[in-house]
Amino acid sequence: MAFFRATTESAHQPTGEHSQATSTGRKRRYKDVELRSASRRNVVLFVLAQTAGLIYLGWLVTAIDWSHPWLGGSFLCAEIICAVSVFLWGEMLTRKRLHLPEGLPWRGNPPPVDVLIAVCHEPIAVVQPTFAAVAMIDYPRFRVTVLDDGHAAEVRELAAKYGFAYTTRARRHFAKSGNLNHGLSLTTAPFVMTLDADQVPQPEIISRLIGFFQIPQIGFVASRQAFDVPSGDPWGNRDTVFYEAMQMGKNDANAAISCGSGVIYRREALEAIGGFPTWSVVEDLYASLLLEQHGWRGVYYAFALSEGTAPTDVFAQHRQRWQWAVDGLRILVWRNPLFTRGLDWRQRFNYFHFGWHYVMYGIAYPIFFCVPAWCLFRGEFVVAAPFWLFLCYRLPYLVLMRLMTRFMTDRAHDFKAFQMQVGLWPVYVSALVAALTHPFTPPAYRVTPKVVRRTSFIRRALAVWPNLAVMAGSAAAIMDGFRSHADEPTFLAVLTFWCLWSIVALSRFTLTCLFSEYRAAGRINLPSEKAKS
Repeated sequence: MAFFRATTESAHQPTGEHSQATSTGRKRRYKDVELRSASRRNVVLFVLAQTAGLIYLGWLVTAIDWSHPWLGGSFLCAEIICAVSVFLWGEMLTRKRLHLPEGLPWRGNPPPVDVLIAVCHEPIAVVQPTFAAVAMIDYPRFRVTVLDDGHAAEVRELAAKYGFAYTTRARRHFAKSGNLNHGLSLTTAPFVMTLDADQVPQPEIISRLIGFFQIPQIGFVASRQAFDVPSGDPWGNRDTVFYEAMQMGKNDANAAISCGSGVIYRREALEAIGGFPTWSVVEDLYASLLLEQHGWRGVYYAFALSEGTAPTDVFAQHRQRWQWAVDGLRILVWRNPLFTRGLDWRQRFNYFHFGWHYVMYGIAYPIFFCVPAWCLFRGEFVVAAPFWLFLCYRLPYLVLMRLMTRFMTDRAHDFKAFQMQVGLWPVYVSALVAALTHPFTPPAYRVTPKVVRRTSFIRRALAVWPNLAVMAGSAAAIMDGFRSHADEPTFLAVLTFWCLWSIVALSRFTLTCLFSEYRAAGRINLPSEKAKS
């Protein structure tokens, strides 16, 4: 890692007249001074949060009311899951790494690049802006190949209009991964850029990224993705926590992932791992792990160079997040990164976190939602200790954990971001079941819809019925608590607040699913179900 950093820093040194003005400021990596200062603060918060967590867990083991072993054991298990996640989260975000916004210039004649555009039944109104933008890429040596798994005549005609090569497959083996591997077999350039059909690139996308490959160990360079979302981003599809915090932390640990689109790969690196992996649902996460396992290094360029569409209804949102979760969980269960040779410990922790993140939201938080309602209905608490003592141990850990997350993500991880994640817990439970039952081959892959669709309120309500059930159960528990436990004000107050927290935590995602379709912003619209019928 030391050699990699030194090489990168030397490659960042400018030449010519520009160097006289900037060489002093670029002897260090981009924003290194600010990041180093933040890292010291993050280390302090990390140590304090971990210490408070260990003290709390040590006390909780002795304080659990074991007369209800299933409830007590579940609550303790949920707290341990979250404590592990806090450790992984803090370790990942303590240190971050950025690169220059202008990227690295290629010195000498630029190398040829193959651009592969994966298409699969996307509407032509989605595909056309992408093709038009690709044709305008400002780079002297690139060739475009359209990989159409939809066999659409209008896509073929559009490719011909822009002078792109066009190809299809007789059989759609291994979904997008197989399609990209098909494209690899037809092209020869030493570098390959992949684009999804809805990802509209900027003209400088190749020139900003290609220079990093002058460092021989670099296997891929990934750029941040931007998305066309409605005002206020009601679904949280900008994923600012991931792109502005997690990827930067993973970049420091050489564990950044390729994000699937707007990425340039070194062909030699892909050939070293046998091409794009077909074991996973989508190719990016597992490909990144395999490349880094085999000694290649990834670079995360934290500035957007393309803009894509994002899910605009509950069904598309569920499908996209389910597929992401399945991949992370399958790697966790069947390719456990903690025992993957070729990775150092920071890389192992970072890849382990991908799957563990879904375990926390899919297992731990549903337990936290159920515990207060159960306690109010039964009139018993989960710990055999006074409430004030529970709060004395739990609150410092909670406050420090929140402060750590807030500062480590530069305030990107707010309550809205949490709500949009925790509201997906039923999706993550389903993904965990799929991961456990698919050790050898991935579940079926379906392309996320790229259009705004009108659906009935009943269908949307059925899609989020687990959240509605939890919210209704929590509300019923509060009403029953006021009826049955008015003479226990502390017990009633704490558990009522906890149930209200459950309702509020699930409310944003649930209400967005139910009512946001008329505020959805998309590049094209489809008629409503009623109009279709």
